[in-house]
Amino acid sequence: MRKLLFTLAFLFPLLVQAQEVKTDSLSTTLDEVVVTADMVNRFSDHKDYILTRSEKQQFPTAIQAIQILPKIMVADLTVSSSDGKGVKILINGVPSSSVDLASIPSENISKIKYYSLPPIQYSNMGLGAVINVITKKQTGGSLMLNTLNAVATGFGNDVASLKYNWRRSTLGVMYNINYRNYNDRCLDEFISYSLDGDQYTKSRTGRKSPYAYEQHLAELSYSNIKMDDYVFNAKFSLGALNRRRSSVQDFLMNRIGSEIMGTAASHDKDKYLNPSLDLYFNKVFGRHELNLNAVCTYYNSSYNYDYAESGIEDGFNTETYIETDKYSFIGEGWYGYVINPKTKFLLGVRYAYNTASQKNQDETTATDEFYSYAGLNGMLGKKWNYSLSLGLNGNYFKDIVGKSHDYYYFRPQLNVVYFIDRSSELTLNYEVNTLNPTISQLTFNPYYKDIDYLYAGNPGLKPQNSHSISLSYFKGFRKFIINPEVSYIYGKSQIAPVFSVADGVIKETIDNLKWMQYYKASLFMQWMPFSNNLLRLRLYSEVMHTRNSYMGHGWNHTGYTIAPSVYLNYKKWSAEIFYQTETETLSGQMLTTRPSMAKVEVSYRPIPTMTVGLGMRYPFYDSWKETKKTFGTNIISTATAERIKNNANMVYVNFIYNLPFGKPSKSPKQKITNSDKDSGIFNRL
Repeated sequence: MRKLLFTLAFLFPLLVQAQEVKTDSLSTTLDEVVVTADMVNRFSDHKDYILTRSEKQQFPTAIQAIQILPKIMVADLTVSSSDGKGVKILINGVPSSSVDLASIPSENISKIKYYSLPPIQYSNMGLGAVINVITKKQTGGSLMLNTLNAVATGFGNDVASLKYNWRRSTLGVMYNINYRNYNDRCLDEFISYSLDGDQYTKSRTGRKSPYAYEQHLAELSYSNIKMDDYVFNAKFSLGALNRRRSSVQDFLMNRIGSEIMGTAASHDKDKYLNPSLDLYFNKVFGRHELNLNAVCTYYNSSYNYDYAESGIEDGFNTETYIETDKYSFIGEGWYGYVINPKTKFLLGVRYAYNTASQKNQDETTATDEFYSYAGLNGMLGKKWNYSLSLGLNGNYFKDIVGKSHDYYYFRPQLNVVYFIDRSSELTLNYEVNTLNPTISQLTFNPYYKDIDYLYAGNPGLKPQNSHSISLSYFKGFRKFIINPEVSYIYGKSQIAPVFSVADGVIKETIDNLKWMQYYKASLFMQWMPFSNNLLRLRLYSEVMHTRNSYMGHGWNHTGYTIAPSVYLNYKKWSAEIFYQTETETLSGQMLTTRPSMAKVEVSYRPIPTMTVGLGMRYPFYDSWKETKKTFGTNIISTATAERIKNNANMVYVNFIYNLPFGKPSKSPKQKITNSDKDSGIFNRL
């Protein structure tokens, strides 16, 4: 087993000079404590990154530009933290998506506010970071195209947006489509287990099979703003997914001492239609501020799976169909008060309701979650910053048989930052987090993966609760930045995949572990040998160790990640080379290997508003490959390998164009963001 004793990664250089921030109640941060020349503006609770001219040339859109931030990774219009956690994206304080970032030209970025530790109002979301992209005064309107399409492969991520402003109002329209159409996908599977003294093994070797999907997102937004007074935002979105997969496999089965060969064919299809409405209101009056947010979401989801064996008598055959209607409501409000220029007070409450019904089984699952919190954020002298919050979580479930479950958790959080000198700081963070099972996980939805192998959700799940502590150090020089971090998490009732035997059947499900321990050490580093940003070298690495305990049995695993990258920028030309190693992650009794990633891209900007790029993903690869296998259990041994050869050596073209028009208008500032991404169906293969 490969292990690393050190970890590396590169941060980001930034900025040439500071930009003054307009104060308006809680929308601003505490006093600026230090300015590090030619790097970044450091405030008590965040850092402001200001793009240089060469960085704006190198990164034509906001979604590309945020890659200069520590721990931030971008792939296929998806933004994540290097530790696998989610990232909250705001644009001028307005909750937004990565797709929205793709529609903002970097020339229109005033600064990027980066919270490596989420503020109090986001502390219950399990986030790795919060990013707030502040734009310059918007033109009266703009048309933006951001497309990335493969030359010889069915692969595309395309975004088009249009914004129009008049007086205090802004109307926006956005459409995004992500599609894949592969004809060379293979699925290899292995199963081995023993039941009632009989040993059973089956290996399936995949043949060339198709895989395709189209994911659509359309948004219509409206905002009305009176600066430093109120903000009203309304956004209606409509999402849709249509995914199809087929697998043809040759299998070899051994049961009760006899060996049998045959052919297997499987087909699965899942769809959803997902309209949602997001309403937001903010009002500032002196030192006081009130924020309200309501989100209503509906999912109509269906999943169809069939598997059949041929060439043998009494081969295994199964067919599953699930259709679910899911409704949710999320409401949140918080009140803020600026006690003095160095101290803020926050009081908030959040309520979420979810219900899902299965049309084909006449079963209904419902959850309620209530979270209230109060917190203080401030400075002690010129060296110490603190953030303290106390919260209470209430969780209420009603499972498919009508049984109710109630849970309550006390959730404190403490963050302390010590500013050592003008360019370095030490941060200690402790928090208690609660993660509720989703409607999808609580819904039973059983189907057979093999003759004696059942896969299902778990209506008996309870929330998981974890204690985490981390210590990080940041040091920034003119050409070099270093940011090491160590962290530890202890979790009770961790929700994770597990296996059991009941009624002569092996069951794969998700359950609450007795406990989980997670250790991690990471280091970010960045080096710019030239002052003109001609060359930027970055490396990120981490090593992590996981320990689990379930049903009196314990197991552990060690993994690591290394991600070096090189950025070149010269006049209108820029280039990027990126590589990330395979990463093994353990969740319960399932070990997943995330594929390695590699790309080479060259871009040219003929005019300031247009960028054309040519790149290659997975150069010198045979295929994109993802594997899963059982770990820490002797009940069953499974291994799955999905290979897509279409992704190997994939050449693509990236085209970005922005057309501004009209008179300038100011952007809104929203401080609450909520969404529902749970479709209600757990049976995703």
